[in-house]
Amino acid sequence: MLGLTKPKHFIPIHGEFRMQVQHGRLAIETGVAPENVFIIENGTPIEILADGSARRGSPVTAGYVYVDGLSVGDVGEIVLRDRKALANDGMFMVVVTVDKQTGNIVGRPEIITRGFVHLNEKDPIMAEAIDRVMASIQNPGDHISEIGLLKSQIKDGVSRFLYEQTKRRPMVFPVVVEV
Repeated sequence: MLGLTKPKHFIPIHGEFRMQVQHGRLAIETGVAPENVFIIENGTPIEILADGSARRGSPVTAGYVYVDGLSVGDVGEIVLRDRKALANDGMFMVVVTVDKQTGNIVGRPEIITRGFVHLNEKDPIMAEAIDRVMASIQNPGDHISEIGLLKSQIKDGVSRFLYEQTKRRPMVFPVVVEV
């Protein structure tokens, strides 16, 4: 193709860097002047001047643009990190109901998982996770009325336990419902 088109300037744009270099060498072998072969990185413009010469321009911002539904480029680093964690290790939601007046637990905590291997309550790890939740609620510190503190204790205790047992770090979402 290079022999047929006889380009004056040549910019390999596809493949890995080593492939682009080899493609540039091939262009030189077919008659393109070495100073007219440009191996560039994303964000390096080539300016074609009025006299037909070309040169590298000033670099411009380039990179990935993430499309998320209808929004373009608004996906932040934290969102990407969370999605990667969910994809790799799944999620573990702990729903606890407590009495608003006394702070005592009402019923048994419920665990909902997605993308996490252990799916039923009969699994020893799941049963132990519920016991860990109960223990964190039994020893709430000064006063259980601080929901944020309670959620933090549940999350820390369950996260630590799950990592010890599975070497995975699912996202743990504690939900405390006051009745």
